Amino acid sequence: MKNAHERFGRLMYRRQTEKTATNLRVSLDAFMGEERGKAHLVSVVGGDVEIGALAAAFANGDSFTVMDPYGNESIVSLGEKPMCYRGSIVVSGRKRPLRHLVSCSQELADNTSDGKLLLVSDDQLFIWSSLVCHYGLPATPEWRSWMIS
Repeated sequence: MKNAHERFGRLMYRRQTEKTATNLRVSLDAFMGEERGKAHLVSVVGGDVEIGALAAAFANGDSFTVMDPYGNESIVSLGEKPMCYRGSIVVSGRKRPLRHLVSCSQELADNTSDGKLLLVSDDQLFIWSSLVCHYGLPATPEWRSWMIS
C-alpha cells in the first residue's frame, strides 16, 4: 500500500510536574472512542521510550489528545485499569524495531457490558449484523432499513 502513513493519526501526551515535563507524539494506527472523552481502543507505534511512557500513562488513567488524519482533535482517557499489549515491528533499514502498543478499556474487554454494544463502524449493514449476532435476534438483512433509521 502506497502512502499508508497518511491514514495514521497522532496521539499527543503531555504531563508536567515541578521538576520534569513530558511531551510525546506518536503515530496512531487505530482509535475507537465516544464523543464524551472516553477511549476504548488505542493502537500506537513509536520508540521504546515513547511506548513505555504511554503504557504507564494509560495505566495511571491520564488523559491524552488524539488527532485524526484530517486534523480533528479530542481529549480522551482509557479509564481505570486498561489492558495494554506490547509488541515489536522489525522494519528493514532501521537499527531498532518499532514498538507497538495496543490498549483497550475495561469496558471494551469486559464481555458483560450491561446491555452496551461497542461497534467500530457506523455502516448500517455492520450495525445491523452486529446487533443480530450479539443479541441472537431472528432477523433478515432486509429488515435493516426499517429497524435502523
